[in-house]
Amino acid sequence: MKSNKKNKKSHNSSPFFPKVFSLSLFLFILSFVLSFTLLISLSSQKMGEIVQSSNFISPVTSKVYDINGKLITEFFQENRTPISLSQIPKNLINAIIAIEDSNFYEHHGISFRGIARAMFENVKESGKIFQGQGGSTITQQLAVNTFLTREESLSRKIKDALLALQIERTFTKDEILEMYLNVIYFGHGAYGIVSAANLYFGKQVSELSLAEAALIAGIPRRPYFYSPFINLEAALKRKNIILKRMFDLGYITEEEYLRGREEEITLNHNRDSLETAPHFSSYIRTILLDKYGVNMVFKGGLKIYTTLDLDMQKKAQEAFLKSGREGAVIALEPGTGYIKAMVGGKNYEESEFNRATQAYRQPGSAFKPFVYLTAIEKGISPSLVIEDSPIVYENGWAPTNYEDKFKGPVTLREAFEDSINVVGVKLLERVGVRDVIKNAQKAGIKSTLRADLSLALGTSEVTPLEMASAYSTIANMGTYIEPTAIIKIEDYSGRILEQNQIVKKDVFSEDVCYTLIKLMEGVLIRGTATNARLGRPAAGKTGTTNEFTDAWFVGFTPDLVCAVYIGNDDRKPIGNRMTGAVVAAPIWHDFMVSALQDKPINDFPSPNNVKEIQVCAKTGLLPGNKCAKTVAVTFLSGTEPTQICYESTGILPEYIVETKPPKNEVPVISVEKRFPLLDDLETLKKEEPDHQIAQPKESKKETLQSLVEELRKKLEQRDKD
Repeated sequence: MKSNKKNKKSHNSSPFFPKVFSLSLFLFILSFVLSFTLLISLSSQKMGEIVQSSNFISPVTSKVYDINGKLITEFFQENRTPISLSQIPKNLINAIIAIEDSNFYEHHGISFRGIARAMFENVKESGKIFQGQGGSTITQQLAVNTFLTREESLSRKIKDALLALQIERTFTKDEILEMYLNVIYFGHGAYGIVSAANLYFGKQVSELSLAEAALIAGIPRRPYFYSPFINLEAALKRKNIILKRMFDLGYITEEEYLRGREEEITLNHNRDSLETAPHFSSYIRTILLDKYGVNMVFKGGLKIYTTLDLDMQKKAQEAFLKSGREGAVIALEPGTGYIKAMVGGKNYEESEFNRATQAYRQPGSAFKPFVYLTAIEKGISPSLVIEDSPIVYENGWAPTNYEDKFKGPVTLREAFEDSINVVGVKLLERVGVRDVIKNAQKAGIKSTLRADLSLALGTSEVTPLEMASAYSTIANMGTYIEPTAIIKIEDYSGRILEQNQIVKKDVFSEDVCYTLIKLMEGVLIRGTATNARLGRPAAGKTGTTNEFTDAWFVGFTPDLVCAVYIGNDDRKPIGNRMTGAVVAAPIWHDFMVSALQDKPINDFPSPNNVKEIQVCAKTGLLPGNKCAKTVAVTFLSGTEPTQICYESTGILPEYIVETKPPKNEVPVISVEKRFPLLDDLETLKKEEPDHQIAQPKESKKETLQSLVEELRKKLEQRDKD
């Protein structure tokens, strides 16, 4: 205890962080002042040469193609309907000013206080001065959103400031605010508040309520994180923050503030989508916006070549929609990591929430392959027998099987095929929780996994994409490949901006994966998913959570991996006895049959260090004369049984890991085992701050004055309209 207190005191008293920040702030201010002084002394033409790399972007549609060159969708700037400041409700204007730039009418274009505050937050969160918050005023945002590329650097901050000052000298505050409200990006291709009001509420700007105005005002800072179509909870929280800010600034009364907080928000879901793979398109768009920024994505004329196969996508949608349930389907090519199909829900217009990548759900028994993989890796034989009998841990937790039935001594093969929970928990205790977590992570699970015995029952939340990726590593005979959605991106002139290469990492041996695959094949041949048979080599695992809340089937052939998840967004049960075998496996079967119908039948390649032999189905030993049934089981060389199943005993005592307890006696394990309390709250993927890159230079040179003149022309044109 003393040592801990000493360390804590030492940590709290450390002057390192304040010194680093103070030094960084001093150097930044010094550099900014010197650079600004030098630049302001130059001629207007010289300033133009310095900012000539920040050319105005003439809008050109970006196109997204599938792996066969078919057009998936287009990203473009939505037609803006200009509106004058006098037509905009005062509440909306005040909401924007309150959250974006409360000193807008006092400053002269830049705010040193805002820049310093943003730098402090950036250093605290990422350790980098310019990565994260920008501290920009409304005038600076108008400059960067209209003309400048969005690179995180000192030069960009100087250019923003220079152009902001020039804009402030040329236009009135009301003119600046009007231009800003007509060009700012609100997500989903909507620029300007007219488009935003129509997109989110199906209303004219003048019809927006106070609460609706506050919600819209909160979107521009992080459009895809605060979009109510994607993250309603975050959007509503930000709306309330803005209302409180408006109250604090005296823009609204306390009564209006409280009424705005309680007002029910009704979103516009009557939106037509022309996209054939809307959730995939949204997934791609988010990646592009993070990397290239709004201007390049919607105006830069990019050509994005993706991994999606539109024919396969259509088949995935048909199989999924036929079920009439909510959930997700995602398919990967194991040899490349390419995402071939992605269905994130049954109706994109009603909900843009992508359940394939954003829904964190318990996988249930679909997680068990990672427990058994670890056991095989440790040399444990599929013929090992474990007692399937009741057990209670010290804290009172007693794992149960489906329908609360116990089978007594069973082999690992049988326990896996029939998805026996108690055996899975006992096996996890034998091989070690930490080792299973490490293997799951090596396979491709990125979510946090709880380090307790409930892990065997799939109580840690993961996404369908993670499960498909991890199973892909198994199908790929132990080689992990990061799931990929984009193959290549070209700019408007055809210059390659990025070209993704397949990076492979060997994480498990082929012998171990092949042995596990053979166990997983048994699930379809004799186990819980016989209705998923394809008539070709295939392996997989069902998963069902408590109260029939979530249902899964994840499986693969040598050429294609597919994860199917079924569940309600509100976590309500999907129905009595609606298991993964009942609701998820049929979707998987229909999609895989359709997707592979014209593909050659391939088998999993057998490595040298494995043996497949016939064993007694009951004992897992070499069959004797009286064995009722035999099955073919694959073993790592050296772990196969050598003893015969004797007819007089039926099973050899030395092969049983745990003996059956006396009648009416249930063993209690005194070792501390913690069972987690599970959250019912939705876990959303946290959006990282934008990372932008510079856009290509254009041949046309511009000065600060020419940029301002361009703004003037736009304002005059708007007045004429």
